[in-house]
Amino acid sequence: MLLLAVTFGCGARLPDPGVVPQIVFPHDYVGNIDTSQFEEPSGLVYHPGRGTLFGVGDEGDIAEFTTDGGVIAQKHIGDRDLEGVTSDPKTGLLYVVVEGEEAILEVDPDSLGVRRSFSVDRSYRSRLVMAEGEFGTEAITFAPDPSHPSGGLFYVANQSFDLNSDDDMSIIAEVRVRLNEATDSTATIEGVFSIAVIDLSGLHYDAASDHLFVISDATNTLSEITRKGVLVDTWALPGDNQEGITVDAHGNWYIAQDSGGIIKWNP
Repeated sequence: MLLLAVTFGCGARLPDPGVVPQIVFPHDYVGNIDTSQFEEPSGLVYHPGRGTLFGVGDEGDIAEFTTDGGVIAQKHIGDRDLEGVTSDPKTGLLYVVVEGEEAILEVDPDSLGVRRSFSVDRSYRSRLVMAEGEFGTEAITFAPDPSHPSGGLFYVANQSFDLNSDDDMSIIAEVRVRLNEATDSTATIEGVFSIAVIDLSGLHYDAASDHLFVISDATNTLSEITRKGVLVDTWALPGDNQEGITVDAHGNWYIAQDSGGIIKWNP
């Protein structure tokens, strides 16, 4: 994991903020599958055990969808700004990141009820990296790791629009949550890295490549990076207000747009 620095010196970088790559997203557009008009979808994950999608919204809603967009279940879990959702394939449990609170909620996919809450420590090695009162955590994904004491690591994106900020950085944090403990606890940051781009809004972990896919809403880009933060590829991302991304078992891509809609793309 890269050491903390203002620029982080992480090798390959993304384009400067505002520069859009010319390489178009290499998948076939299907369209908006969200017939329910789910309010402000901001996070999305494919659940491999159920073969369905889970989405969360800015107004505190969570829903389960078929891969064609049909609503299976929906619940309001409080007036909280839910910005990202992921799942642990071993247990099937969902994990939702809350912007502003910088908390990770553990959610039962059957009832959509909150089981536990984990507060994310805003500091890394005694240095503040996620300032309170700013935009906060905007995306989350889980990378299983049987050798890790917690069964894996979460990657959480802090939404910042200033690459030079000293205490509210545009970073992806590697976060350990004590999933094996029976009670709520604090989630600790084990590492951070920057990909030198602002407004990180969506994350997806791909187990086949062991890579992360990262959305930047402000630059309308999707980038593939290693788990050390090194750029592999980047594409111009169609759409608007892109805030969530996931891929199903058949290779179909889904992008949640905060302005409305879940856009599906074929391989």
